[in-house]
Amino acid sequence: MTIQVTWLGHSAFALKIGTYDILIDPFLTGNPLAAADPKEIPADFILVSHGHGDHIGDTTSIAKRTGATVVANNEIGRWFRSKHGLEKVHTLNPGGGIKLPFGRVELTIAHHSSSLPDGSYGGEPNGILIFTDEGKNIYHAGDTNAFLDMQLIGEHGLDLAILPIGDYFTMGTEGSLKAIELLKPKCVIPMHYNTFDAVAQDVVVWAQRVNNETDAKPVVLDPGGTFEL
Repeated sequence: MTIQVTWLGHSAFALKIGTYDILIDPFLTGNPLAAADPKEIPADFILVSHGHGDHIGDTTSIAKRTGATVVANNEIGRWFRSKHGLEKVHTLNPGGGIKLPFGRVELTIAHHSSSLPDGSYGGEPNGILIFTDEGKNIYHAGDTNAFLDMQLIGEHGLDLAILPIGDYFTMGTEGSLKAIELLKPKCVIPMHYNTFDAVAQDVVVWAQRVNNETDAKPVVLDPGGTFEL
């Protein structure tokens, strides 16, 4: 069975795994590239990488409308419960994970910051690993630079890595090429670029360099575009 991965703009993705709808970092309201309406998008689970507003996004409103379960680190999960009244929340930290109906979800380290929209502490930033019951492994790096422990993440055998390339706030093209070298994914989708002027990138050049300098297949999506694993 195929897995559908749809880019919603910035770092937001919608995954269809079997019958389950999974959102990652659903920043839609205020996202000029947003390819979905937060009042209409389906969700069974919402995975959050860290606390910044362009990743927390519309998590609360979508979760309340759909009844989706939220998966985030301990500080963010407790914030959703105490400040926003969400009850279906799993609070994780790196080194652990949880079995969900579509597969196992784990958090990884990431190198960034993670304050919440109200200024409170959002814990450490994270990447997200999804080991699907379909036998495909997906890594959403969140906001980060390249780091040597990506070698350990890559040892899981990644069918898809989703990496930021915007520079300024995260790694850019050079850093993403180093990350691909460490992770060794079969395919890689770029994210966190061209949303705002500060993260403008030439994605065609990025894809050419991935093709020429790595063994991964670059998959460049327009907002709303879908890739099937």
